[in-house]
Amino acid sequence: MENGNSDELYSELSRQLGVQLPQNGGYPNQHEPSHHAHGHRNGGGLSIVTQASPHINGGGGGHQYSYSQSYHNAYGHGYHPNGEPNHGHQRNPSNNLHGGYNHSNNSSVHRGQTVYDEKHYDDDNYDGQSLKNRRPDQLQQRDLDHAKAERMLKRKKSKKLPKNDKDEDSKIPSCWVIFSRMVTCCFPSPLLALMGKGTTEIQQAWREKVALVSIIFMLCFSVGFLTFGFNVVLCGKEPNRIRHGHVDTQSAVLLGRAYLLKDFNHPVVPGIAQTTSNLLTKPFPDAGGKDMSFMFQNINHACKDVLKGKQHDQYGNVWNYFPCVVTNIRSETKPMPGVGKQGCHIGPESIKARQVIKLLRFTGEVYFSWDDLKEPGTNYAVYNGNVLDLSRLNWLDDNIIVPSGLAPFLNGTFAGKDISLSMSYTKERTQITQCLVEIVKVGVIDQMSLGCVVADIVLYVSLIVILSVVLLRFFLAVIFGWVLSWRLGSFDEKTFAEKLKRQEIIEAWVDDNTSPYVDSPNSETNRRAERIRANVMEGSRFNVESGAATPNGSHVSGATEIPFPLGLPPPTRRWGSLPPSPRAGSSSASLVGSSMPRPGQKRAESVTATGSKGLSRAGFNASISKMRGDLQCPLLHTLMLVTCYSEGVDGLRATCDSLANTSYPSTHKLLLIIADGMIRGENEDKTTPDICLDMMTDFIVPREEVEAQSYIAIADGSKRHNMAKIYAGYYRYADDCEMPMEERQRVPMIVIVKCGTPAEAHEKKPGNRGKRDSQIVLMSFLQKVMFDERMTPLEYEFFNAFWNVTKVTPDFYELVLMVDADTKVYPDSLTRMVACMAQDPTVMGLCGETKIANKKESWVTMIQVFEYYISHHLSKAFESIFGGVTCLPGCFCMYRIKAPKGPNRYWVPVLANPDIVEHYSENVVDTLHKKNLLLLGEDRYLTTLMLRTFPKRKMMFVPQAVCKTQVPNEFRILLSQRRRWINSTIHNLMELVLIRDLCGTFCFSMQFVIFMELVGTVVLPAAISFTLYLIVISFIITPVPIIPLLLLAAILGLPAILILMTSRKVVYVGWMGMYLLSLPIWNFVLPVYAFWHFDDFSWGQTRKVQGEGDPKTDVHGGKEGEFDSSKIVMKKWCEFEREKRIKLGLTNGITGWYQPMSNMAQDDGAGAGM
Repeated sequence: MENGNSDELYSELSRQLGVQLPQNGGYPNQHEPSHHAHGHRNGGGLSIVTQASPHINGGGGGHQYSYSQSYHNAYGHGYHPNGEPNHGHQRNPSNNLHGGYNHSNNSSVHRGQTVYDEKHYDDDNYDGQSLKNRRPDQLQQRDLDHAKAERMLKRKKSKKLPKNDKDEDSKIPSCWVIFSRMVTCCFPSPLLALMGKGTTEIQQAWREKVALVSIIFMLCFSVGFLTFGFNVVLCGKEPNRIRHGHVDTQSAVLLGRAYLLKDFNHPVVPGIAQTTSNLLTKPFPDAGGKDMSFMFQNINHACKDVLKGKQHDQYGNVWNYFPCVVTNIRSETKPMPGVGKQGCHIGPESIKARQVIKLLRFTGEVYFSWDDLKEPGTNYAVYNGNVLDLSRLNWLDDNIIVPSGLAPFLNGTFAGKDISLSMSYTKERTQITQCLVEIVKVGVIDQMSLGCVVADIVLYVSLIVILSVVLLRFFLAVIFGWVLSWRLGSFDEKTFAEKLKRQEIIEAWVDDNTSPYVDSPNSETNRRAERIRANVMEGSRFNVESGAATPNGSHVSGATEIPFPLGLPPPTRRWGSLPPSPRAGSSSASLVGSSMPRPGQKRAESVTATGSKGLSRAGFNASISKMRGDLQCPLLHTLMLVTCYSEGVDGLRATCDSLANTSYPSTHKLLLIIADGMIRGENEDKTTPDICLDMMTDFIVPREEVEAQSYIAIADGSKRHNMAKIYAGYYRYADDCEMPMEERQRVPMIVIVKCGTPAEAHEKKPGNRGKRDSQIVLMSFLQKVMFDERMTPLEYEFFNAFWNVTKVTPDFYELVLMVDADTKVYPDSLTRMVACMAQDPTVMGLCGETKIANKKESWVTMIQVFEYYISHHLSKAFESIFGGVTCLPGCFCMYRIKAPKGPNRYWVPVLANPDIVEHYSENVVDTLHKKNLLLLGEDRYLTTLMLRTFPKRKMMFVPQAVCKTQVPNEFRILLSQRRRWINSTIHNLMELVLIRDLCGTFCFSMQFVIFMELVGTVVLPAAISFTLYLIVISFIITPVPIIPLLLLAAILGLPAILILMTSRKVVYVGWMGMYLLSLPIWNFVLPVYAFWHFDDFSWGQTRKVQGEGDPKTDVHGGKEGEFDSSKIVMKKWCEFEREKRIKLGLTNGITGWYQPMSNMAQDDGAGAGM
């Protein structure tokens, strides 16, 4: 009996009734209960209706029991990830449990999967009826059952691979593992063991860390190469060049090349009277800054067949083409004859003299710009990059016969032009231009090589892309702040002045850490809050005297029926009930003894304020009087989830007070606190669970009588089995609370305390499984409620705790607000977030703005103010334009549990989606990547999963929803916090960058923006180093690197402009100055520390508890022992409920739980008439 054996229960019940009941669990015709997936508005919950008949199997005097389950199934017509109906077929399900126990030791236990027995199904005889005799809803049901069965079988087949295949796959290391071992090949396992890396898992994590660091180093090196080396490699070493007309007086030009003559002494030339050997001596030879090309004429080579002499030798050779003189560079007059043959370095005897030129110091090549070529009075032309002074052809010696082909060159036809192409058409033209290069070349044109052109293209393309992203983010963030932000969740402010007034009130609230609520009678927001908290007005939908029923047929505070969202009609009432049990000895008896009411039955205890002295009826109903008129949208049931670990009484009290004081009606919100283990925080007198329970009153089950229930936790090994206690009641304000009694709401509250199994009672942290496990406790429960899957005993108690404290079933809840236990929420924030969700059903998640409460506590807090502001109003604002916020912070965010789909009252599971729950509940965390995702950045990973599963739905930032929190005030705590954030961010971005369905394409897509953010995050140390170097060299070198400095100014300056345009507060410019001064900390110290601690999966200094061991080894994810699934009973809700009712029948007598059909009809009629 105690173990829940249904056969024994039925045998005992048959004995007392004196009739033979069927042994298949009470189902006629040996069938399981039929499953319906109609997807109604108030579906998603479970119901069990007990119907009585005066006959059983046609015999008189007996009873027949027909149990009908109804649940909200997003698979209504089958489930598709995008929420589209998918028609299919399903076999009748039969449970794979024997006596309610699951003997499987894999993740399917957690999923609560079932197997399907096809022998009970017949297409032509479904539930004992022929096809032609079935009603349309039965025909539709067959398709729905088929669809669910096909999906479940597909998921099961994909998981259950042959054992040999699994073993073979596990033995083959992945490419990443092989790479990590190659990088760390110099560190064998024995050496790592001596370094303190004892286990294989720790050693592999260290190897993967080194591999990641090496990749990051290569990326940083690549950025440095692109910044400083790319241009050098492609352009090559730039030759020394001197601008035309800027040759100094210590040098002379020979055929367009400048040589230093300062230290050169010319040897004595026979036949020439020479007073000095220095060529710079004035007045003669005075060669400084002049052109000495005519002293070294290149004759009888390319020009031999072009320029012929009147007098020549027997081979046609001439002595010279020009006078052997030194000329001025810009001379326009013909030079006088020179010193004769003795002064010219011409002929075979000049070879030695030409060799001496190579010994001179080369100072640079003379170059011309195109503007120089177009100066008036000049006749320059360009051929293959060489500048030709065609005016020098007028200085040809009288002995030279000028051919007719040179006429165009002499008359200025080619002046200032590039003749490379036109002079390459014929051999004769090519021969002429080659001759001119030898005799009248004066320099080269200023041009870039192909490599330099490519380098510049890459530079400018990169500049355009980066600057475009920076400017696009800026302008879209401004548009969001000016145009869109006020529309998200807005329901009361009508004028711009009211908006500014509200901002001032919020800033005052952020800076005031003493008051638990906003008391500003001059603000329109609070005047509306006063009306919301006022007494329920006559004619209100929630008026006690109205006496109408809620959508599920029960009564909540005697309120009128709540209109169905999106204009859809409310579903029918369908909940059956039993009288409350007189037993209250344990949680399993008393918590569920007061079961769901049948249609029309009024729950008087739902409106009485038992045990809450001083709480008036007005205070209980205060939050709903005019809320609908202000919201202009339906009220949605919302869970307020607070996960806590080692927080103290002050932090928990402040958080819970702020949530209880939110202006959203208490009839549609539930405060849910999950305490992660029996933990006592540092310097605390009480454990965290005791602190949470002290904030409750009016327990449904006495606090000391609550029993621990089993559930499947996120762990590996024996710790998958965990136990927790569920306490249901109402929130209790502090005795010294300053809030007036008439403003206090009676907020339903559930506390789940993970206490652990008896085997771990004496451990340091019994029951502790991590924050992700706390979230999965809720997410898995919501999934099982929505799909009518098997539950653990804890989840069954959870279900009944919902009903007993809220008077509605869990399937009514559509939203969940997740808040950390050190966060204070602004009073109207919850209302604004719900309004945003209600106004746009495609929004699946959103977050508000987190402000810093301790801005001026230390320099550590000061440098975080601007960083917090810009992360919201620049990054998240830009992402909200596209509906793709990539990180919803776990301290203050909201998710949609399920979303309406189409006009036929279908529901799409969102947070309760099996794919989300399955991936998020990964219990084998054995790689570095998984540990950074699931142990350090679980909140961000949940956002990643949502975007990956529903890329077409929206993730939004609602700046009007505000909370405040205490940030680290010591650098060691900041270092530990940012280590977790940076490492989890990198690994989450690695997941996000693989999602192809995000909006946009190629460079104009969120995927590309995420890729840039990923690269930018890992190269932060290199970027800040190069930035500082760039700033320093800009004061030293010339020319100044204008483009990089402009880019730097845009990146750092635009946020300051954004602050002024969005916040309109100059004080934030001062906070920006603090941030800029600390840039080396943000961009170098913190990232480098985080990268080198990739294998540290602890929370470090952020959360300290008494008696905690080494934080680096005391982390979740390690395997201890083997998991024994037989210790956890898993049944469907109807099975738990059936056995409970049988127990009640055996305890109270059959008349205590069974009523004839006629009586039920009378009760229904009486309830309808009330």
